Amino acid sequence: MMSRTMAEAQLPKRVDAAKLVDTNQQFSAKIDGQNLARVSAAIEQAEAPVDCHLEFFRDAEGHRVLKGDCSTRVVMVCQRCLEPVSLEVSSEFELGLVFGDDQAKQLPRRLEPVIVDENGYFDLWDVLEDEVLLSLPPFPLHPEDECQLKQPEPEEDVGPEVERENPFSVLAQLKKN
Repeated sequence: MMSRTMAEAQLPKRVDAAKLVDTNQQFSAKIDGQNLARVSAAIEQAEAPVDCHLEFFRDAEGHRVLKGDCSTRVVMVCQRCLEPVSLEVSSEFELGLVFGDDQAKQLPRRLEPVIVDENGYFDLWDVLEDEVLLSLPPFPLHPEDECQLKQPEPEEDVGPEVERENPFSVLAQLKKN
């Protein structure tokens, strides 16, 4: 098994799935979150690069598999106090590399399909970006004890409430007539 690290080579954007699977290729690399446009649009700021560990292989049933994990640290807007919140985001995945929908239907449930083009290539960065997006929380929140929720100040007691005239009382009178 060959292993490449960020010091040796950048993680390629488009890869030959068959070649990587046949050589049991493994990668450990970091992708700058600024280079992932969809992730950048979904967050306020990337605090750390996306750290990826990937392994290409054939499983016992002969399926081409991309197994890996990715993690990063991002800043999003807390949906409780609307202030920035820093969050750890991570994903573990096992993907089946297939040439079309028919092959995708034949995959075991544990494998999510990734469709490669007719030459066996696919955009690895898009797949990793999808995994990061899927692991972002839908409602980012600070822990309750850390949230700076700004509660409105209680109003001062102004005395007994003045009874207001019902705006529909005119309609009630018309109905009686």
